[in-house]
Parts: sequence; structure tokens; C-alpha cells
Amino acid sequence: MGAAQIGTPDIQLFRDVFDSSPIGIAVENLEGQPLFVNPALCSMLGFSEAELRSKHCVQFSPPDDAEKDWALFQKLRAREIDQYQLEKQYIHRNGSLFWGRLSISLLNHRESPLVLAMVEDITEKKTTEDALRENEERFRSVFRDAGVGMVIISPDGRFLAANGTLCDYLGYTERELLSKTVQSVTFPEDWPALSQKLREVTAGGSSLRRYQKRCIHKDGRVVYTESSASLIRNRNGEPQYLVGEVLDITKAKEAEKALSDMTGKLLEAQEQERARIAGELHDDITQRLAMLAVEIEQLKENPSEVEARAQDLHKRTNEISDDVQALSHDLHSSKLEYLGLVAGIRSWCKDFGERHKLQIDFRGDVPSPIPPAIGLTLFRVLQEALQNVAKHSGGSRVEVELCEETKQIHLIVTDSGNGFDVEAALHDKGLGLTSMRQRVSLANGTFTIDSKPMAGTTIHACVPVNSGQGF
Repeated sequence: MGAAQIGTPDIQLFRDVFDSSPIGIAVENLEGQPLFVNPALCSMLGFSEAELRSKHCVQFSPPDDAEKDWALFQKLRAREIDQYQLEKQYIHRNGSLFWGRLSISLLNHRESPLVLAMVEDITEKKTTEDALRENEERFRSVFRDAGVGMVIISPDGRFLAANGTLCDYLGYTERELLSKTVQSVTFPEDWPALSQKLREVTAGGSSLRRYQKRCIHKDGRVVYTESSASLIRNRNGEPQYLVGEVLDITKAKEAEKALSDMTGKLLEAQEQERARIAGELHDDITQRLAMLAVEIEQLKENPSEVEARAQDLHKRTNEISDDVQALSHDLHSSKLEYLGLVAGIRSWCKDFGERHKLQIDFRGDVPSPIPPAIGLTLFRVLQEALQNVAKHSGGSRVEVELCEETKQIHLIVTDSGNGFDVEAALHDKGLGLTSMRQRVSLANGTFTIDSKPMAGTTIHACVPVNSGQGF
């Protein structure tokens, strides 16, 4: 069967295809001069067919793009290549720019070689690509510079990318992390639960929310983290990777534990105080009242002794009354409430010194009115400090100074007793020093202790007058 012959109807068919194609088409000579152009190309560029035939192909693009195109066109003319493709910008007649994909082919025409140029408008595609590229750059910038840890991991738990913050959390460089897995930096006891959660997310879920676990720092210490992650799938719905945000919550966990320990100590202190009060009431006050009742009962049988023993019974009754009053004063100082901070503390120091055989030298000068909460804070600090002196210092003289300077109240308690190791005492299970420091902290103040074994102790609490807080 011979080759089909192309007749006039076939030429018309090709002409119809040429004219109706949505792709811009031009037939050019080897000088780059358009000989034929279709309507689509005229519409793209905004020129008539006659106007386009009067121009050179490089006139439709900005200089840089025209230069690249013409360099490839020269290779085509030299027969070094017989076709090429190029994405470049075109200039519309009105001055606006659009993107086109240019496909050039050499046509071996029987008379002289011609060039077939086809231009597809890809402006929308390029705009989408540029927007996607900008989004990727924006994501990359946010990922790298975020103040929280950012990570990309594969469905099987390998690190694919990590930002500097996460590297700082764990002590590794990004290169080191990329050679590791999530399991290798997870505390062993936490891995089974996390592994199960990751399987659930990749199997049917889409995200991980505020998941807390322990990580292992490069130096071996434990780092507490809270993570959230989203699963990214491809077009076929297959899991590709997880993008995660990681927060270092180690300090928060330590603070939570410290608060829990403090709460436990406070509860223990409450029980100890209740036991102390109960002991004083039972072992001292109650027994003394019982003895007093017995002796009064004995007087019924010996009325003649009433006059002789009345003075002693009266004295002992007053002593019991004074001790009950002192116990009540320790629990709640009515003098502090009614007399004010300076007078209330002076009175309490006098009573405490007499009960515990201590010489307490008090100096007070506070002209500003003190909020009750601040006064109570300083009073409780003083109570704890003097109780410690009475129990542990071995000294017999204490200096207490209460003064105001630059809108701050200073309470300074100094004794010349045995002294102690401050660091060791702060880490001890006792609550005394810790409670003093905590009370002052709640009042936005500062608390310092200066003490050494056999060199005495100075406690200094400083609280703003107008802090309005206290405990």
C-alpha cells in the first residue's frame, strides 16, 4: 500500500487546526521573522497577524529572556540542535507580562528550512508555582527560626529535619539527629506508649495533640517535652511524614514537682503544728489544769488550808492563763492587728524572749502604713526565725531590726549562735527556711540568709511597702 496523497482538502484541514488551536503557533524563517501566526498567538500578544509578521521574535520578551531564546535559536540555525523548549516571559502589547512555554522545532521544508514555534500560556501555572515556592520558603523560614522545637519525621520514626531550637533542647546537631530515630532519643519507659500513638496516627488519624514524654539529652539527662504533630499524606492518601512542634517543659515539670513537694511539706507542717499544739495542751496545759482541779478538790476536805494556799493557786492559774494566751498569740497575733506592725512585733518579741529566756533587742522605725498581708508575712518570718534561734542556735541574744528604706520594709534578725550550712539546710526536708523564702517571694520581696557554722546567722527579708501581697 503506497503513501497517502495529501490533497487540497487536507491542506484546508491543517489550516483549520492551525487557526483553531488554543496554543499560539508561528512559522518563522531562520532569521526569526514570523511568516505565519495563528489567532491564539495574536490574542496572547495583543497584535494583529500583519503586525506580528513585521516584528522579530525577540521583540516579544524582556531582554534577559530574549537573550536566552536567541542563543538557543542560533544553535538551531547552526544545526547543533533541532529543537528546544524554554519557559520565559512575554510582553503583551499593553505592557503587561505573562509566562509562556516556548517549544521550537526545525522544519526541513523542501525549499528552505523553517522554524515552528509553539507558545502555551502558563501564567496561571507559574503563579501557582511561585505561590507554592513562597509558601515553602515561608514554611522553611518559620521552621528554622521558630522559638519552639520543630521536627519532620518519617512514618517509621526517622528524623528528616530538625530546627536549631530542637537541637538545643536535645544537645545534638541536626546532622547528628538525622542519623537517629525518635525511639533512640525517647526515654525507654515512654517509648511503647508513644510508638502505639504514632501507629494510630499513621493508620487512620491525622494529628498528635499535646503529647508529653521524656527525652534523653545527649549528655544523658532527662528532658521533658510536649509535642503536637500533623500527618502529611500524598495525593494517594499514603502517609509521607509528620511535621511536629516540640516544647521543652522541663522547668515547668520541675516547678510542678517543687510545688507538689512544697504542698506535701505544708501538709506535713500543718500536722506537726497541730501535734505540737495538741501536745502542749495535753502534756502541759491540760495536766496543769488537772492538777489544779485536784488541789482545789482537796481543799474541800481541808477548808482550813484555803487561805494559806489561795495565793499559790491564784499564781498558777495566772501562769496557765498566760501560757494559753501566748499559745493563742503565736497562732494569731491580735496585737499585730490592733497595735500595728511595729508595736505588735515589739510586744511579741518581749513575750517570746521572756518565755524562752532570750535577750531580744528590738529596733523599729516604719513610718508608712503597712498592708495587713505584708505585716503578717514579716511577722511569720520573724516567728520562724526566732523559733529556730530558740531551738538550734544555742545563743542567748538576738537583734531584731524593722525599718523602712526607699518604700521597702526590711526585717533583719541576727543572732550570735552556732550558725549552720545554708545550702544543706535549704535542701533538707525541713520546711522552716523554705516557708520563709516562699512567704517573702509571694510578697514580691527578697530573702537572704548569711550563716556559717559557729559564726552566727543573719536573716534579711525585704518587702515592697505597696506590693499588696503576702502570706
